[in-house]
Amino acid sequence: MKIANKKKISTTIRHNFVTNCLEEVLQYLIEDPGALYSCILVNRNWCRITIPILWSDPFNNIKRKNPNNANLSIRTYISCLEDSGKSTLINEFITIPNSWEEPLFDYPKYLKIFKYDHFGKMLENFVRMNYKLLIEMKTDLNKIYMIITSVIMEMIFKKSGKLITLQYIHDHISSQRIIYTLDLLLYSYNTNNIEEGRRKNSHYISLKKLTTLKFFAYCIHEESYTIIWPTFFNNLAKLAKNIQEIFIHFPSDDEIDCDLKKVYPAIVNLIKSQRNLKRLEINESHCSKMDQKIINSLILTQSNTLTNFKLNGEIKFINLIQLLENCKNLRSIHIYKLNKYGDIPKDINGLIKSSTSSLEKFCHWNPHSFFQYQTNNADYEITLTLRMISKNLKKFACNYICDDISNTVKNYCINLSHLCLFITYDTFEKISNLLPFMKNLYYLYLESSKVDIVLLKPNMLQSLSSSLPNSLKHLSLNLSISLEFLKIFLINCNINLNTLELYNIRDVNYKISVYINDYYNRNNQLKLLKLDNMLYSKFKNLYYHIHKKKIGYKIVENFKPIWFDENK
Repeated sequence: MKIANKKKISTTIRHNFVTNCLEEVLQYLIEDPGALYSCILVNRNWCRITIPILWSDPFNNIKRKNPNNANLSIRTYISCLEDSGKSTLINEFITIPNSWEEPLFDYPKYLKIFKYDHFGKMLENFVRMNYKLLIEMKTDLNKIYMIITSVIMEMIFKKSGKLITLQYIHDHISSQRIIYTLDLLLYSYNTNNIEEGRRKNSHYISLKKLTTLKFFAYCIHEESYTIIWPTFFNNLAKLAKNIQEIFIHFPSDDEIDCDLKKVYPAIVNLIKSQRNLKRLEINESHCSKMDQKIINSLILTQSNTLTNFKLNGEIKFINLIQLLENCKNLRSIHIYKLNKYGDIPKDINGLIKSSTSSLEKFCHWNPHSFFQYQTNNADYEITLTLRMISKNLKKFACNYICDDISNTVKNYCINLSHLCLFITYDTFEKISNLLPFMKNLYYLYLESSKVDIVLLKPNMLQSLSSSLPNSLKHLSLNLSISLEFLKIFLINCNINLNTLELYNIRDVNYKISVYINDYYNRNNQLKLLKLDNMLYSKFKNLYYHIHKKKIGYKIVENFKPIWFDENK
């Protein structure tokens, strides 16, 4: 502002500058509605800036203890209805109280994130709380839900031109009745307003800017798999062409495999219709032909845009190779299991075709398998993939380590900065011999099975700790080891860690703080200590005492480790 005054910049320019800065700052309070409500009361300018942020995600706070959150969001949206929408409610004997004053802002137009499942739950709570106030005569609750939802959704799709995220979650925990009722409405609404890819009216204008789709679904009703959800995806394919992130998860249940086969062709249509799809996360399709169609659709239409691909299931090795060869901008691939079935493409000399993939992250990890290292023996496929993508690879996660994989990492992937490994009694020595060669390693995550606890020896922990490279700054241990073994590990750890994460340490007592402090006093670089909820809750009083002494590292509770920006 001083510079602006010296240069005699106009008041308007200075005001706009301050406003833009304020908007940028207040965005960080989006998860703190209480703070945003306080900002509204500062002055008119603050109010005008804060309201769009506060109402960009109005159906988000269903987990909060105060039931008025649901009441406020739905009531406000009803107050924002046009006369035609209010008339529809009145004609169905739904009263709009006079105490619900006309809103100062047109709140629906600020909607950016529409959480369909949260909206359904909020609507259900709202009707229960206001039943006597709203309903003039007894009627079917499902009918009330559909009527109120129809007018609100019509308003949303008319006014919410900034909608960028659509979230749909329907699982066995959700209210089956309300979500299924909304599903039927959605199907009916889509059918009535879409004809051969053309809009009959101005509905769905809000989907033009949609960039993120999150779809996590399970339902007991067969028509959801055969009619409602295929129609949903096919209509999205016609109306939303700029989706950049798609997350689709169905349950792995053999009983619904046949029904899922009717949904996946619509998903393929959605993928093909996008102009700039960057990220696709999907669970296995339970049908090999569908797997191939999904891969083909990505190669055919998204080869220049796709950067992240995650398959929460099994993929044929031949399909993985095709992705690497054709999607040149891929940065991350995350798979759980490789299927050897299929002929691997080779050149005229009988050698595997090389790839110019720019892949930076390769994750082969199956979190659903209890004995992970016994069920993933794709050593040849992983080794071959590593050689193909080693040029730019920075992050690698694998829950199966053998000599071939270890040697390949050592010889071809020396520039790795992030490494996640599942360690066993049989692989302790392999990993201990591998780590000293990782001269650029910044992050290391190690996990072990409880089965190996009785087999581990103190010298193994000593050897592992001594093998850590000096470049390491972030260490996450999920080894299911005893406190005494952790002591051995920390005593022999001579590297300067900035962050240390500990999970599943057994037989813990107050001495854990002594061991960690001894490590800190020797290295004096530790800034952050993350502990699982059991460790944190057991010693929180002691941690408070430590903080009062102003020890130089912060202690936080962490429920589970997050592998090197797993969600990015």
